[in-house]
Amino acid sequence: MTPTLPQTIRGERPLAWPSPSAPVAVIGGSAAGFYTAWLLSRGGRKVRVYERAERLEPAPRTLIVTCRMREMLGAAGEPAVVNEIRRFELWSGDRSMQIFLDRPDLIIERSALIRSLAERACAAGTELALGRRFVGFTANTRVPAIELERREDSARETVPAATVVGADGVLSEVRRAAGWPKPDTVPLLQAVVRLPADYPRDTVRVWFAPDDTPYFYWLIPEEGDRGALGLIGEDGQKTRRCLERFLETRRLDPIEYQGARIPVYTGWVPVHRKVGATDVYLAGDAASQVKVTTVGGIVTGLRGAHAIAQAILRADGAGELRSLRRELNFHLLVRRSLHPFRQQQYSHLLDLLNPAAHESLARFHRDDAVRMVLRLCQNQPRLLWVGLRGFLATRGFPAGSEEI
Repeated sequence: MTPTLPQTIRGERPLAWPSPSAPVAVIGGSAAGFYTAWLLSRGGRKVRVYERAERLEPAPRTLIVTCRMREMLGAAGEPAVVNEIRRFELWSGDRSMQIFLDRPDLIIERSALIRSLAERACAAGTELALGRRFVGFTANTRVPAIELERREDSARETVPAATVVGADGVLSEVRRAAGWPKPDTVPLLQAVVRLPADYPRDTVRVWFAPDDTPYFYWLIPEEGDRGALGLIGEDGQKTRRCLERFLETRRLDPIEYQGARIPVYTGWVPVHRKVGATDVYLAGDAASQVKVTTVGGIVTGLRGAHAIAQAILRADGAGELRSLRRELNFHLLVRRSLHPFRQQQYSHLLDLLNPAAHESLARFHRDDAVRMVLRLCQNQPRLLWVGLRGFLATRGFPAGSEEI
């Protein structure tokens, strides 16, 4: 039975019922968005990416990711890699320890990663529409479509869309319009600095300073003599003051600042729902697919994008989603254990990391957290009790003595 076509919408010509070969609409030119588009285009689907910016010039931000990104993207990720990290130095008060990695972490430039994925998606057949802001889904339930606003003249246009992927970041308009709840966010702020002449270029330094942040400070070396020193906070103004004080203490002058609001994973967000006749998916930061231990979301966002691309292509994406959900939930459990830690507890934690624990940290990375923590607790059982006490403290139980 042929469906009845609607009347003209907002002066546009009548919409045709989208065929199975109609383009998938990806909203947002993010890493997750372009990776989804690339996978779908390689799988034979027509894809159109709608990006609100009039130029594809993502804000620069230095990030550190595990080798999992290289395993997933291959050559597509290499243009973004500016350095490799083979050692971590962890500090808590006057305690310190070093971890040597079996496989290097990667320092990447976020904007370069997005451009590289965009090039590969477009080479595979993806169309890119710049200067198009997603407004919402049309009220017509018989012909699935989305409404866009052109930045050049603020005119509205209605586009058929039976499948929509929201990859438009933490403030996702797709997420809001489809009825998902607003995510919790935290501020990330870092300063690009000139590194001291004797700073080892293959080393990241991490400082636990719970009076400033329940997360940590980091200093990650970029290429040349530049690095990025930053932290994740809970209040934007306090985060800025803490970073400025930390820079002054270490006699580092900021060259420029980089900042963003980062989604906080508080529980699994289902990545698919129906809005009328439209299948809507979320990927990356729009779905809060972020490791809450470190608030890192590049690899987990790519994993989420891969899973929904498989689902759209009618392949098996459910297994990848289940695996990602388990990983993110485990990071949430670890974060709840660490969040109430004070300085003495972090120092004690470093003291407990024996040689066998060092081997586990060297072998397993943050995107394999379940195996990492299980092996750590196997090699140093007292770590399990430390984590359990922290978790109970978040549930209102007393933390007890600092010594074990």
